[in-house]
Amino acid sequence: MALVIPGPDRGERGLVTQNPVKIILALLTTRWVAGIGENYGIPAISEVSAVFMTACLFLGFMQRMRLSAKSQTLVLGLLAWMFAAVLSVAANGAGNLDAIALLALLALYALFANATSYHMTDLSSLRAIRKFLIAFMIIGTCLAVTQIATGSGFVEAGNYSTQRAIGSDVHPVSFAIQMVAALIGLEVIRIKRRLPLSLGHLILGSLGLLALYLTYARTAWVMLAVSAGFAIFLRASPIGRVLIAAAVTLAGVALSQMSGRFSDLSSLPFFLQNFSFADAAFDYRYVDNSVSWRIVNWSLGFQQAIEQPWLGFGAGQSATSSHFQLEMHNIFLETFFEGGIVGLLAFLLVLAGVFQLHRSLPRATPADRHARLLANGFGLSLLLAVTFSTSFVDQLMSVLLYLLMLSATCVPAANDQPAASRNAAILAA
Repeated sequence: MALVIPGPDRGERGLVTQNPVKIILALLTTRWVAGIGENYGIPAISEVSAVFMTACLFLGFMQRMRLSAKSQTLVLGLLAWMFAAVLSVAANGAGNLDAIALLALLALYALFANATSYHMTDLSSLRAIRKFLIAFMIIGTCLAVTQIATGSGFVEAGNYSTQRAIGSDVHPVSFAIQMVAALIGLEVIRIKRRLPLSLGHLILGSLGLLALYLTYARTAWVMLAVSAGFAIFLRASPIGRVLIAAAVTLAGVALSQMSGRFSDLSSLPFFLQNFSFADAAFDYRYVDNSVSWRIVNWSLGFQQAIEQPWLGFGAGQSATSSHFQLEMHNIFLETFFEGGIVGLLAFLLVLAGVFQLHRSLPRATPADRHARLLANGFGLSLLLAVTFSTSFVDQLMSVLLYLLMLSATCVPAANDQPAASRNAAILAA
């Protein structure tokens, strides 16, 4: 990690060697492969690989002690979150493995965000990231197809007739979010490197969509639609935006009527008529889909959280202390439940750091602006997902792929590079 000539964060353009980028991607690949291995019966290998990745990134940071200007607010927020987690654990005496795992994850996210923001700054970085994303998409899709073909996929309680692919992760939704991040990342890199829309790129996109279909993850499909729709909508003319909004509305209505994937939501109006937010209770007669269940979970979780409003029930304890023995499926409620007001404020600082990363995305050229819209669309879809669908904190590969995609978007497009750097990137490709 030491082979670095001072770059943009030191006020110089500089040229970052490929070695740090290769090391970061090698560590990410190790964690990804370890997750696959754990799915096939190798115990605890993903945890060991995550600890190894964290240790290597920490040693790399200590060697140079350089903090990227783009990620400094995010890193500060993650450190504040760790401090709030320690306070909540001390207040509740809840120092178990879940609390330790949360602290380890937050440390890894801070180190990875800083490393990718600092080192992945030129077109050669995009070439390396593209290779990783292609491998991730091809292997992930092959695993998903194999799982459905062999009947070894994920089966939900009460829905034993449906097999859902988990790919290289442990849950369909997590893997599906990763596929969306990979799809957006590949398109961002294609735009940045001025690559044509080739047959190979279309095949890769088709593989990603196939994997998404096999997960049956509504959250990921909505995220993909929001990401693409956000970019298309903002690039359109005023009349085009009206037509797009009308088309999306009609398509949504038609899809809800024609697709069996949304038929379970027909009972939602009946549930809302018979549910009291002021006196929340779980009634199996009314809760028969994931949306109804989330509403009950949020209501009960909030009522429980306000019993200990300042420091919460302890870091990582939502899955063990809540009534359902599951996470809150809302990151704001989860941080409030586990860390109280102190934890929630720390998370809001993390969110401000994420916004800073998105604000730092270049927009000097049309290619930069196009890629920026895609990344911002994914960021918006992820914010909606963590608010209404998933807590996201413990989805390690999903978070790392999101940060990797943001770093790729931060690289200036091909015609915005200095001549020497651009020529080197062309020769490398």
